Amino acid sequence: MSNRKHVVIALGASLAVAGVVWACGPDFPNQLLDHRAATLKATPQNSFAFEAKHLLVATDTLQAHETGDANSGDAKPEDIAKAQGLTLQQEQRVDALRKLDDGDKAYDEGKDLPEDLRLYVAGAMDFSAANPACPASDPSAASAAPCAAPDASKLDRARARFEALLALPPDQAKLRSTWAAYMLGRIHAERAATSVTDDAAFKSERDASARMFQLARARAIAGASDTQGLAVASFGEEARLYLYNDQQACDWKKLYVDSDPCGKGISPADLKHAIALYAAQAGHGSDSAVNSLSTLAANVLRDEDRATALIDGPVSQRLLVSYALARMGGDGNTGVEAGDDTNKPVAPPPVLTVLVAAIEKQGLDRVAGADRLAALAYSVGRYDLATTLAAKAPGPLSSWVKAKLALQKGDLVAAAAAYADAAKAFPQANDPKPSIEPLNAELILGEQGVLAIGRGEYVDALGHLYDAANRVGGVGDVYDENGGTYGYSGDVSYIAERVLTIDELKAFIDAHVPASPAPAKSTDKDHAYGSPPLANNLRWLLARRLMRDGRYDEAQEYLPVSGDLRFGQVDLRAKAREYAKAMHDASSAWTDIGKAQARYSAAVIARENGMELFGFEQAPDYNALGGSLDGGVGQDAKSMSQTFVTDGERKRYADTVAKPDYRFHYRYLAADDATAAADLLPPRSQAFAAVMCKATGWMLEGPPDYNDHYQGYGEAASTAPSERERRITAYYQRYVTQGAHVAWADNFGSQCEAPDFDRARALLRHQRVLKARHLVRRYLSLEIGGLVLVVGVLVALVLRRRRRRVA
Repeated sequence: MSNRKHVVIALGASLAVAGVVWACGPDFPNQLLDHRAATLKATPQNSFAFEAKHLLVATDTLQAHETGDANSGDAKPEDIAKAQGLTLQQEQRVDALRKLDDGDKAYDEGKDLPEDLRLYVAGAMDFSAANPACPASDPSAASAAPCAAPDASKLDRARARFEALLALPPDQAKLRSTWAAYMLGRIHAERAATSVTDDAAFKSERDASARMFQLARARAIAGASDTQGLAVASFGEEARLYLYNDQQACDWKKLYVDSDPCGKGISPADLKHAIALYAAQAGHGSDSAVNSLSTLAANVLRDEDRATALIDGPVSQRLLVSYALARMGGDGNTGVEAGDDTNKPVAPPPVLTVLVAAIEKQGLDRVAGADRLAALAYSVGRYDLATTLAAKAPGPLSSWVKAKLALQKGDLVAAAAAYADAAKAFPQANDPKPSIEPLNAELILGEQGVLAIGRGEYVDALGHLYDAANRVGGVGDVYDENGGTYGYSGDVSYIAERVLTIDELKAFIDAHVPASPAPAKSTDKDHAYGSPPLANNLRWLLARRLMRDGRYDEAQEYLPVSGDLRFGQVDLRAKAREYAKAMHDASSAWTDIGKAQARYSAAVIARENGMELFGFEQAPDYNALGGSLDGGVGQDAKSMSQTFVTDGERKRYADTVAKPDYRFHYRYLAADDATAAADLLPPRSQAFAAVMCKATGWMLEGPPDYNDHYQGYGEAASTAPSERERRITAYYQRYVTQGAHVAWADNFGSQCEAPDFDRARALLRHQRVLKARHLVRRYLSLEIGGLVLVVGVLVALVLRRRRRRVA
């Protein structure tokens, strides 16, 4: 069996692509061909994370720092120091100062440190003392909540130290000026929170806080140390200043819960301000900001009036449209349920229709992201508006929408042209405002393939899907840590194995699919070679098709090269040559026993290496899954009844079915070869019994999770014998009827001797001698009479000739 391994590549959960949920199970790849109508009707959409991070393009080099805590217990001291922007000696001194009672002591004993660092350490200690934490109710909790209102006097001391730090000349404050400005922003934010009932005081503190957060960014841009990413974090802190209603701050818990009315009291102007700040933070790569934008968009879109009030802001308008596309469109199937090709209508959420209409009413000249709105209009059935908007913003997303609109009209030619336009404009790595994300660039190619196969363009379909899989890389699929799979290998393998003819596939591979070299051998016993890339897998698939078709010499070029351990330890090219020779000898050997021996040798190879040499990539053998499962990839007879399947494809699918069409079909072929060998052996020979025993054993083994009587989910099991069971009975009965008793007959099929063909030859010679002797004894009188008659005739002829001479 194949030892192919799957490489699990972790993807962020936010990289979910548009489309239908296709298949579930261990390592089952995404298959666009499973539900073709749904695939082609799915709304074009980018992930929300992608859109959120491109609402506002960063114009500086500030970076978010959200990857973890460098101060964790297993961090090295030098790494901790680096994360603080300090030398190791400075970090050790700061750590010692933090253990003192208060900021004054820390400042007095930190005279050996740079002044800005000395002031910051003292101020940070004052700030911590001003905000005491209560023990968490759960002793294992990572943090504790503030115990009471901040100590105003200690907070004032912290503020004074941070302000003194910022008053230093900039070149003397590079270590901690960004940090100090950020902390002053937090101090003023806390004061604003305690002044919410005093409008003037609240606005004064809020403005002061905002200025400090802005100063933190300015200092970082000017070159001050920002190893903790505080400048980018300050966008989010500043945004929180605008999430207040008249009575309270609306924290994330209040905004997230549907029933909490807090968010409704936030003014539209403040919401737009907060959204713009979070968008700027997200534009610097902050995942935290993406989550914040998601929460705000979800909160706003619960209320049609609030959503309408935000559309006059370009950033907030794009946010709502992007969220609606990515998070509120269900499976994105344009009014079609996932997996349903019957055009069953599904009404979009009412707020989406209202949102589209409100933006349209405001004027199409004020649309922020016409291509995104075109996709949203398509998703709610506003095809006229989608057409207009797609024309306003040329690009791959608009072309993708145009393809969907053409399909909605039934114009497959126009759809193909639109897909071609979309596929040309792949996003560039340095594009600050990409129209589509990379995963969607691959999806467009995949959908091109679905459309092409629906038009009967089978080779082109393979080309599009192969290109999509190649862009994914590796085996053509990407596996995320949650068990999801993105990729196109299943569709590529289906077309290559069941739709294209062997010669079409061979021509395609010769032109487009070069093999990658085998990796160098490792001396490490635990070294894993991983899965072979898609190109090598596709060439291997062709090789097995050629082997099944008896084109053994042609298969050699496409089988894995000797020593390529990605395909296991067996030299498949050598085994294929050995099999080809055995099959040749099975028809050309001089004697029947010679033919039988060759046929049996071929049978053993087919049984032991059948998956690697003859196995189907998908049904019924599932080499794609290592043979361990009997479903999850490829297409079946039921899928041939869906739309976008041509009569030509149905015929090709039927023509390429496994013969016989049973799981691990090569085991049946091996058994056929074994019984054919038995046909040429003396029935009473040990070789005959051994060959029939082996054939029976191969059927007894069966696939490891085989269920002979399974009829399908929800259906009663069949009581009729399976083909496997029928063969077991027939093989044993043939042995009992024709063969000689052997010592291991009681365990026939499970304990078999190797066939001894030399003994069979000796037995055949002995049988022939015995037969000759029997014939002699049985017909001796006739033989003597015949001999006398012949002698008499000869004597008569001689005498007659002599008389003529005398005469």
